[in-house]
Amino acid sequence: MRIKVSLENKDFEVDIQKAPYEESVDHVVINGRTVEIAHSRDWLRHLSKNLIIDDHSYQVEFEYDRQGIPNRVTAVGQSVDVTVDFPGKGKLKRPDMVGMWGEGDQVRAPLPGRIVAIKVRVGDNVEAGQLLGMLEAMKMENELVCPRDGVIKEILVKKGEAVELDQVLVTLE
Repeated sequence: MRIKVSLENKDFEVDIQKAPYEESVDHVVINGRTVEIAHSRDWLRHLSKNLIIDDHSYQVEFEYDRQGIPNRVTAVGQSVDVTVDFPGKGKLKRPDMVGMWGEGDQVRAPLPGRIVAIKVRVGDNVEAGQLLGMLEAMKMENELVCPRDGVIKEILVKKGEAVELDQVLVTLE
């Protein structure tokens, strides 16, 4: 699969011989240059990664957009915005990741962490995409966004509270 990655003002054509969810990708071709890599299985689904590229080890963290595509990368102490493009990208649906953007009448914790902000109160009218609160996990803040228009029925957590993966945080009517 070929993807286009834009880092700052530079574009890179990246050829991946196997899809990221397959057993292993041992190299990619970036602008015609083969780069050997090593990583853990299913590495795109983890927030923090350790990649070995051409015999150098890098701790890499990704931030994702609503489609689950990386839009910011932090490595070697620097963060940069990235744009990833590939055929069919516009046809992607948001991932079925429980909680990050909510499902139906519930917003659940997308990962274990601590509630650092609650932006709504019971009885508030809310709109799809509205920020409901923030969850801190692995030293990163994650937005908790309303899945649909509605009214806040319950807020089941308090600021500072530790939460578990998939825990219901907010319900809607």
